Amino acid sequence: MKKIKYIFVIPIVLSISCCVNHKQKDEEQIKDTVSKYWHSVKKNNVKECLSLFEDVENYSGVVQSDVFFLIKNYDKINPNDILLKNIKIKDTVVMFAENKQKYVQYIIKNENDTTYLKKPLIITFMFYKPVGYSKIFNRAVLQNSSSWDK
Repeated sequence: MKKIKYIFVIPIVLSISCCVNHKQKDEEQIKDTVSKYWHSVKKNNVKECLSLFEDVENYSGVVQSDVFFLIKNYDKINPNDILLKNIKIKDTVVMFAENKQKYVQYIIKNENDTTYLKKPLIITFMFYKPVGYSKIFNRAVLQNSSSWDK
């Protein structure tokens, strides 16, 4: 009787540990991609930033403008590389329940805004499993950038 229990329990335990390992691997790949992006911005390496996006050939202007904005404001946005240390991955569903994606988002307030009237800068990196977690899925990663640095 004990052997039968073990026969049923062992596959369940193995499948759970496999799922946990797979999720950790996915999250490490996302963290690695976001880290590569911030290191590329810090080094002013636009080509390397572009290589981290899915289907960038058709949208290189959008991606480049965001990268140039981040390069210009890097010291204000990421002092002491704090964003590299604070990579939090969240799950989301876009349009359909089957369309699950993961994202990393930063909300950065402008310290020069003493009136608190300006919207914070929002940086969002979306990842979609069929594309691979080594590529950023959304092309426009910035929101509220036009008024943030003024």
